[in-house]
Amino acid sequence: MRKKVFLIDGTALFYRAHFAFIRNPLINKNGFEISAIYGVINSFLKVLEKYSPDYILVSFDRKEKTFRHEMDENYKANRPPMPVELVAQIEPVKKFFELIGIPEISKAGYEADDVIGTLADKLKSENDIYIVSGDKDFAQLVYEGVYLLNPFKDELLGQAEIENKYGIKTSQFIDYLAIVGDTADNIPGVKGVGPKGAEKLLNEFESLEDIYNNLDSFKGATLKKLEASKENAFMSYKLARIETEVPVENPNIKDFVIELTDFSKLDEYFEQYDMPNLASKVKKMFLVESKEIEEKLFEEVGDDQQLELFAEYNDMTKEDKKISAEFESKLISTLEELETILASNEESFLALDTETTSLDVYDAELVGISFCFNEKIAYYVPVGHFASDNLAKDKVLDSLRKHIQDKLLIGHNLKYDLEILENQGLTINNKLFDTMIASFVLDPTAGGVKLDKCMEREFDYQMKAIVDLIGKGKKQITFDMVNVDQACFYAAEDAWATFKLYNLYAEKINISQLTNLYENIELPLIYSLKKMELNGAYIDKDFLHELSVKNSKRLDELVAEIYKIAGYEFNINSPKQLGNLLFEDMGIPPIKKTKTGYSTDASVLEALALEHDIARLIVDYRQIAKLESTYIKALPLLISHVTGRVHSSFNQIGASTGRLSSNNPNLQNIPIRSDLGKEIRKAFTVQDKGNIIVAADYSQIELRLLAIFSEDATLVKSFNSGGDIHRETAGLIFDKPVQEVTSDERRSAKTINFGIIYGMGPQKLSKELNISLKEAKEFIQSYFEKFPTIKDFMNRMVLKAKENGYCETISNRRLFLPGINSSNKRLISEAERVAVNMPIQGSAADIIKIAMNKLHTRFENRNDVKMIIQVHDELVFEVKEESKDEIIAIIKEEMEGALPEQYSKIVKMSVDVGIGENWLEAH
Repeated sequence: MRKKVFLIDGTALFYRAHFAFIRNPLINKNGFEISAIYGVINSFLKVLEKYSPDYILVSFDRKEKTFRHEMDENYKANRPPMPVELVAQIEPVKKFFELIGIPEISKAGYEADDVIGTLADKLKSENDIYIVSGDKDFAQLVYEGVYLLNPFKDELLGQAEIENKYGIKTSQFIDYLAIVGDTADNIPGVKGVGPKGAEKLLNEFESLEDIYNNLDSFKGATLKKLEASKENAFMSYKLARIETEVPVENPNIKDFVIELTDFSKLDEYFEQYDMPNLASKVKKMFLVESKEIEEKLFEEVGDDQQLELFAEYNDMTKEDKKISAEFESKLISTLEELETILASNEESFLALDTETTSLDVYDAELVGISFCFNEKIAYYVPVGHFASDNLAKDKVLDSLRKHIQDKLLIGHNLKYDLEILENQGLTINNKLFDTMIASFVLDPTAGGVKLDKCMEREFDYQMKAIVDLIGKGKKQITFDMVNVDQACFYAAEDAWATFKLYNLYAEKINISQLTNLYENIELPLIYSLKKMELNGAYIDKDFLHELSVKNSKRLDELVAEIYKIAGYEFNINSPKQLGNLLFEDMGIPPIKKTKTGYSTDASVLEALALEHDIARLIVDYRQIAKLESTYIKALPLLISHVTGRVHSSFNQIGASTGRLSSNNPNLQNIPIRSDLGKEIRKAFTVQDKGNIIVAADYSQIELRLLAIFSEDATLVKSFNSGGDIHRETAGLIFDKPVQEVTSDERRSAKTINFGIIYGMGPQKLSKELNISLKEAKEFIQSYFEKFPTIKDFMNRMVLKAKENGYCETISNRRLFLPGINSSNKRLISEAERVAVNMPIQGSAADIIKIAMNKLHTRFENRNDVKMIIQVHDELVFEVKEESKDEIIAIIKEEMEGALPEQYSKIVKMSVDVGIGENWLEAH
């Protein structure tokens, strides 16, 4: 039986993905453009899902010149250099294919087209070949059993389709390209003859050669065009022809199979580039996960009738969950009508949603407001549609202000709506119910918290897509340009769907015993974060400019030093070229290899840097280049033209542990250990004279929680006596008095103290401490011998997770662990690591959220303090200097008092507070 072999033109997909998002590029939480990465992976997954290939291979163009450049020095000469933001995405795209086991075959001197053409020719006798590309040139290879698939158009072309589309036989396609030429590749063709002319010529004559052998058949302008372009036409034929005899080894088709052996690497990849929806899609496609664990969870808690009811809901089939879409969407056309309807709401709640022109709170214009308070009807109020009858915005907001007092306000991602309305003059302080946050609290791994995803998952209901109204790509419009009647259903459906989810999630929150977490921590945090985001942080852009100038000079110096040691110039950003330099040209023994060649990742270079200057220089180069593009150049672009400050967006649903994340900019990832990272923090300063920065940081919060949960006598005593926990740990492990512990021994103890929380094994420890694997194993064994209660705690956490199917924090935040009872050892190991780590890291997240809510309440009506940044265990404030002593006392009181009393009786929290003119000085 013939197999399906898919040959992917990686370069073509890469460019098409980039330009598909050219007007609205995708930027991740780190400020890194991911348009091409996302587009390629998403298209690839769609191909897998629809066509189920048996074998897959990918090929990319190389940077070296090809044989076509030797034929014609003008070949592709008109092409502009690749955009900087696109260059940075090449290796991540290749890394994805590497992680899923897809081999890349490329050859110096040839393009990806030629490699694919050669492989297609070698394999087509026994297999059906699918060339995955948007490049029409591949049509010349399409014969029986060879197809051209354009994933962006979902267009599959065989011989018949090619002939119908271009009006010629596939065997004539090179002749066709030779005549029409290609301006993108600087292939001249026959000047003055286009696609229709080429089609006509090739319908009369068999080939380009046949045309020129019969020039006496032509007259007038056509003859002149053909005669004038004869040399160009035959050169174009050579340039357009895909080479099918590239000297590549005969491929072993069995190597072309997707091989996923390490999902943790893939998880890290998707987390790094901020693509959770693609991560979820990959897992669904490649991981077979059973619902038996979730069902077992509820079966084993049989004495709780409410949990049984919750389980019954989760076991409902899709058909059972289907709901009626029969609700009326009503457009409100007068203020009198709006008043009447709002006044008629006798319910204690109102579901509300805003429609705007932008996701940027400060650039967004309010276009309309929708609301709902029963299942049968939802309303839309237009206030900013172009060329339409709108209601006066101020009057609408006044009416809302009057009629929503004392009502529960329901929304999906309410923080955004509250900020939009506040910027328009309507400040809301109502009690809230956010269905997005509720979905995340109920199960952070459920698979998406967007409104349409929630409705699909909970009710098997498909919502109207925004692209149906505003389009996408070059033709995309803003919501104010949408016809009011069309906008009405879309907007009203949002409010209605939110109302439907509220009824469901309110019951599920109660049944799941998550009321305290949801109502007392997460919902109040919406107001805390809203205030912090609107406060923003002030950044000294002149300082960043000066820093960028210094970095540019240093990068030039590093490049020169690297080239001097290498002996020639090469692309430092190319792992392939770097690997060839280090491990072939310089003869350095390679540390590890991937399927595509030598690994030059950070761990490899850092290990080599101990002995080789060039590796140390490349590490420095990478660090500076990354921070330069991610922060130093990006931060000034994010300064609001309205406030003059940077307003990062803080996300409550960013991590399954409950930790906050941030984006535009991502403040969580600014390094504190490197000198350049410290300089970036120095740019965060005060806007007004007489103000200072105050930074408050929990001292060893996760280790304190480990002491609390394990009740280890040594840890508890050390924290309560104010001792040096790492020095005392080292004294026990190395069996010596604390005063005799060396700095290296303390560092080793510190590494394992924190490593235990994150499930560090002997391999990781050996790398961290630069010791042998045997020494690392002995070190861990000695640690657990000295701290048996910690080992007991870890075992208890794993056992509890196996019994319950989830782990939880001090606030009952739950993370379901389907892999904990899996038959797959890798999944079990990862789930056991999470079962120990999540209760500690998640509890730390709970504590700082509680502290933020308390501080928001204390500072809400003061103008001498602003909470501006939250990063991990740290809170940053801008404070009037004259109030600093009082403010610092309140900060310490509320942060140290955020730990529930039953735990603080064991070990108390401790907060370190610093002050300065900027974040670095205060930290």
